[in-house]
Amino acid sequence: MKPFKRQLRIGCLLLTCILLFAETLQPLHVSAANSIQAASSNAPSIDHIDEQTRQLLENSLSAQELDHEIARVGAKEQTARKQYSQLQQELIVQQKELNSARAQSDRVLIAYYTGERDQLWLALLNTGSLSGMLTFYEYYRMIIDHDHDIMTSYQEQYNQMLSKQQELTRTSNELQQIGVNLKQQKQRVAQLRQQIDSSVASSDNPTIVRQLMQEMNNYWENIGLYEVRGYFNSLAQSMNEFPSFLKSEPDAIQIRGRSYTITITEQQLNQFLHDQGRLPDSFQFHFTDQGITVNGQEGNLKLVIDGRYIVENEPQNAIRFQVDKLVFNGLQLPDTTAQELEDQFDLGFYPGQIISYLKAKSVQMSAGQMQIELELSL
Repeated sequence: MKPFKRQLRIGCLLLTCILLFAETLQPLHVSAANSIQAASSNAPSIDHIDEQTRQLLENSLSAQELDHEIARVGAKEQTARKQYSQLQQELIVQQKELNSARAQSDRVLIAYYTGERDQLWLALLNTGSLSGMLTFYEYYRMIIDHDHDIMTSYQEQYNQMLSKQQELTRTSNELQQIGVNLKQQKQRVAQLRQQIDSSVASSDNPTIVRQLMQEMNNYWENIGLYEVRGYFNSLAQSMNEFPSFLKSEPDAIQIRGRSYTITITEQQLNQFLHDQGRLPDSFQFHFTDQGITVNGQEGNLKLVIDGRYIVENEPQNAIRFQVDKLVFNGLQLPDTTAQELEDQFDLGFYPGQIISYLKAKSVQMSAGQMQIELELSL
């Protein structure tokens, strides 16, 4: 009977683990239509906590996000180091090929400087017969063409080596910048961890505080980040249609010679975004003198984005949205998270899609409206 009881206990344990695992995964399998509602209902409530606890949760969330940033930067560093090592090996091979090409080109130059090629030309002129002259001329042209190929090959090898050296320098600079960034992020995390440990230790109930921190971090990791990325993705898709919307608005674009002015109100932008059907009605843009504030809320899930539109000329002229601040459920996320979302999702638009050769010069914000100055760049 003992083996049977042992098998029964193991079976019950496995069943319990399966049920717990299924319960853990359940929020990830909610249908698209109900995902936000289901996610919001599971959001840890921080409406009634004191400022010290709120700051503690914010630091904990920031530390977790910075850990992810350190992992991303570390992976980027490994890729850059591999690229640097590969470039070094390619440069060694390139240098050998260049030395060989240089030796051949040197022999060609010596032949010209010593008059060897002039002697061939004189021999051509002294040929007694026309047929002999034509035959010798073909031979002479072969030598000259071969000389040209050697010199051209040397120039190409030299240019390739310069390109490799420049690429190696860029990769080296990138590695240095990555190293600095990695060090800074590790210092930030260490300071945050120290503050967190000190605040938890001085709290009235460290166990409950740590549990609340873990719940908030898990909620962000499993649900919040997914929903925020969904918002950014919806915005990016809608902004792809924004140039077509501007062309359809009768008074949005004013023309004065080679100068163009786009005036868009926050009401027009919000109406455009909601007409796209990708964002909830609660998601609203607000224009101020300081920039743009975007608010979105579904149930207990709240998102605030502070940013601005700026003119960017590289790699192409664009009106790019810069994220200055990202607040999730009252907790400000670190700048690295805002930058990652900004890099991943393009929330800007391109004047050239409105009118060919149109280039943005400036963006001005005021209460309730945004004005963009452009010009034709032919």
